[in-house]
Amino acid sequence: MDLSLRQIEIIRAVLRAGTLTSAASQLGVSQPGISRALRRAESVLGLTLFERRAGRVHPTPEVLSLYPDIEKIYAEIDAVQRAANDLRRVRAGRLALVSIPSIAVTVLADALGRLSAESPDLRITLRTALNYEVVENLRSGAAELGFAFEVPNNPAISATEIGQTQLVCVLPKGHRLAALATIDAHDLDQVPLIGFGGALALGTALENAFAEAGATLRVGIEVGQTLIACALVKAGAGIAVVDDLQVDGLPPDVVVKPFRPLRTVRLYALSRRERLSLAAQALLAEIARARKTRTRDGAATTRVKPRNPVP
Repeated sequence: MDLSLRQIEIIRAVLRAGTLTSAASQLGVSQPGISRALRRAESVLGLTLFERRAGRVHPTPEVLSLYPDIEKIYAEIDAVQRAANDLRRVRAGRLALVSIPSIAVTVLADALGRLSAESPDLRITLRTALNYEVVENLRSGAAELGFAFEVPNNPAISATEIGQTQLVCVLPKGHRLAALATIDAHDLDQVPLIGFGGALALGTALENAFAEAGATLRVGIEVGQTLIACALVKAGAGIAVVDDLQVDGLPPDVVVKPFRPLRTVRLYALSRRERLSLAAQALLAEIARARKTRTRDGAATTRVKPRNPVP
């Protein structure tokens, strides 16, 4: 039979208090109960822990030699309690995330900045991936939360809408179309574009817009990230139609214009259908809080407004 944690607690209390009466008071039990517990502990260990002389208990050398180890046990218990408290307040722990780049560097980055400031000991891992790779990371358990443009057709994955983005046209300032207030699919009929393939949500939205307008879509350079498309525009490779999440802060020689017909693409937080950690819940709460603030202030669901060229 092993010594129980309760028996260790009583031994520690007697050593620290010096008397059975004080120890009993601290633990909220009777003095006879303390005495019985000590006798059982001595029986389990086969050692005399305290000697009774003149109505008082005196620790033996044996129990004094055990005392440092007893304190180590309680130091570990305190550490567990502190860790649990930190987890409850989302001050510590681990959080693994995977996201498409457009959401990672905008909506997610903003929320992580706030969460990290409030939870400095929280260890966060963020990986970027394409839409289908986001789902694979969730299914394999490599990430707890994923962020993507589309909801997967997978019963094991749940999705929560966290925002929206729209297609915009990015082009060099000196381009003939830069003078237009908006750029229609007809304006880009048969024009080689920098854009996304149909396998991606943005590519599908672009194809649908051209089909609705009765225009012919021609993708000359197919990319997987908006930042790459914008870099190609700046380099003179052509015109791009991309999401508007990452077009804020482009150089002045690049113009951003609304694209028509209007196409809105929804942003989603994805997870396996199981209870999320408190850290994951806190991150989603930060995202929802920011979205609610933008809505209350009358801001658009997208991050930026297209910029007109300087006359």
